[in-house]
Amino acid sequence: MEVPIRLQAELLAKVAAYDRNFAERARGHALVLVVVKADDADSARVAEQIRNELSVLREVGGLPHREELVTFSSRHALADLCKSRGAAVLYLSVGLFEEMPGIASALAEQSILTAAAAASYVAKGSVLGFDAESGRPKLVVNLTQARLQKVAFKPELLKLARVIA
Repeated sequence: MEVPIRLQAELLAKVAAYDRNFAERARGHALVLVVVKADDADSARVAEQIRNELSVLREVGGLPHREELVTFSSRHALADLCKSRGAAVLYLSVGLFEEMPGIASALAEQSILTAAAAASYVAKGSVLGFDAESGRPKLVVNLTQARLQKVAFKPELLKLARVIA
């Protein structure tokens, strides 16, 4: 991970507000599901850190929020959970890189913002990731996956991001 967890949490909270569909998706209270890989200590550590960092922020995307840790079992179970719980954001911890294409496929046509702990997940299907360029944080956006997941970022945000079409 190139970008510290605290900064990822702050950026995610701000970026969500640039998604034109976020408020409708969240329905007044944003649920952020934080996905952890089973039996992976690094994944659990990063997931707990992001949950803690998000929990101290007043708002995510301009709305009150809550965070829940979930253990990855399968892409379909994760997609079903997101849908049934009405999750607005799905944060993918480390250790799930190989699972990312399947997760992206299962989430296609759902309205959800996926964000990943590592920028490398974006090319595999996460909508958003965080990278560093010259020591500064850089947003990375998968525009194709964003459209599939009904995430519509405002042009102001896309001008600041590295976009993968």
